[in-house]
Amino acid sequence: MSYQIKKTLTDMTTAQLAQRIIADRTSSYGHFKVTIQYRGKEYSCISTDSMAYDRYNDEYAKGRGIYTQKDALQSLWSECKRKNNLF
Repeated sequence: MSYQIKKTLTDMTTAQLAQRIIADRTSSYGHFKVTIQYRGKEYSCISTDSMAYDRYNDEYAKGRGIYTQKDALQSLWSECKRKNNLF
């Protein structure tokens, strides 16, 4: 019997989170479409978290400053899960 260890949000690395999250600009100012892969399915939401979007692909922010790339990815992940009632 094989058991799969359930990874929590804090256990995932920055690279693992980045593979499961896609964020794109929409036609509306200050709105971003976030798509996450969760339990084999894709869920989408609209976010207005511009700070997280700015840090989303920022290689310089990987481990620097107060709001790192991992913090941004966790923020987008949590927001999309909350808006899709996945908690």
